[in-house]
Amino acid sequence: MSELLIVDDEPEFLDELLEAFAFNGVVARSADSAGAALALLEANPDIRVVVSDIRMPDMDGLVMIDTAKQRYPARDLTFVVMTGHAATADLDRARAAGVRHCFPKPLSFEDLQGAIEEALAEK
Repeated sequence: MSELLIVDDEPEFLDELLEAFAFNGVVARSADSAGAALALLEANPDIRVVVSDIRMPDMDGLVMIDTAKQRYPARDLTFVVMTGHAATADLDRARAAGVRHCFPKPLSFEDLQGAIEEALAEK
């Protein structure tokens, strides 16, 4: 059972995050697209924290977050975003969507891990 889902369309980056979290004792599920993330949320009600890239080819990460909130209003989901293109408009949209933390890429794994551990501890 994993309460963490990581969503990123860059396979190498996704693998690095999964390895780093596993090394630190956190098991996570992963999705390489927003559509796959929504399918995992549907199939795995134990997921509580979602870390997502904002810009992905199939669906914007913020649209995916809004969709997840609409589909699962009773679930206590926490969202964290990361982006290599931290435009002010994207960060404003993320805050408006209720995203807890926004991390620019390249990101500090320690900062991300701290945010995830904090969110999981609250669940």
